[in-house]
Amino acid sequence: MSFTDRVKTAFGSVKVKLAIAAIPVMGMVQYASAATLNASIGPVLDSVVELFVPLLALVTAAVPLMIIMAIIGFVLGILGAILGKLHV
Repeated sequence: MSFTDRVKTAFGSVKVKLAIAAIPVMGMVQYASAATLNASIGPVLDSVVELFVPLLALVTAAVPLMIIMAIIGFVLGILGAILGKLHV
């Protein structure tokens, strides 16, 4: 087996390809600091958290209406069953 064939088989394995592909990523890690991540992700998280207040208000406003509609439906169902049995 020639030298070029041995090099091709050595660099042909999946682990070696993944290691070679990870080298640029490892070089970028030194440039990622907490300040830049906080500046870019912080406003997004703030806006997501601000959405929770109106969403909670919507849920708390809708739940009593759903309970009232369920009670009305239950009572009308009972009255409908009673009137259905009368055969008037």
